[in-house]
Amino acid sequence: MKIGYLGPPGSYSHEAACQYSANVAKDVQLIALPTFSAIIEGVERGVIANGIIPIENSTHGAVAVAMDSLVNLNNSTVCGEVVLNIEHYLLSANGVDNEIKYVFSHEQALGQCREFFLNRYPHIEFIQCGSTSQACELAKKNGSTYGAIAGKPAAKLYGLKVAAENVQDNDYNQTRFLIIGSTPPAPTGQDKTSIVFAFHDDCPGSLFGVMKAFATRDINLTRIESRPAKHTMGKYIFYIDFNGHAKEEACQAALQNIAGQVSWLKILGSYPSGPISKPTGQ
Repeated sequence: MKIGYLGPPGSYSHEAACQYSANVAKDVQLIALPTFSAIIEGVERGVIANGIIPIENSTHGAVAVAMDSLVNLNNSTVCGEVVLNIEHYLLSANGVDNEIKYVFSHEQALGQCREFFLNRYPHIEFIQCGSTSQACELAKKNGSTYGAIAGKPAAKLYGLKVAAENVQDNDYNQTRFLIIGSTPPAPTGQDKTSIVFAFHDDCPGSLFGVMKAFATRDINLTRIESRPAKHTMGKYIFYIDFNGHAKEEACQAALQNIAGQVSWLKILGSYPSGPISKPTGQ
């Protein structure tokens, strides 16, 4: 069984993939892929059985690029979720923090550590790269004046030393990952459903109508986000997660009602709600 994640090895996506794979199968091969689109394409084409992508962080919010890629789900579905505690470390070749002038990391990791660095290392310049593990590769390659923000396991993997621990702004720092697969899970009674939709036109009460479809059926929303539609200024698509499975009667009725209000609606998947582990700060 092949599971794709955002590589190289040592990224938080790699950690989440390890956590997920430990519970699903004995014979698992983890495949590092360069982009979220490559992960979804791999599942869509049947090259990998599952893909895992980060979708939101408790400190920095939505992972926008990953969210945008979900619209491309056609032959695949969201079939699970994993919540990972995130502890960031400042890593460098020699572990001497006062030598570091530049720090590489993924956009999300940099955003989650910005206040810490402004207060403690205001001279350090952030440089965005593709993943936290790629940040480690770059820091190792460029010498002791360059550092990386990444997880502690990545230090050993890339031969780096810890210059500072727990550099995230928020100790209650967690990232939620979605599992993409080809087989929709059966209802468990403790499920969550993810949808995406857009309206015909921007008019008063449009979003209220969708919210009402859930509220009148006592369906709890766990997340709502908007993203630019990318074809006209002021046009958006909306992502909603809610408690329940799309096969349940109340959820079916809500989705049918919403389908009559919007220009298009896609059910990204119904899946078991993942356990939320205890945050680092507790």
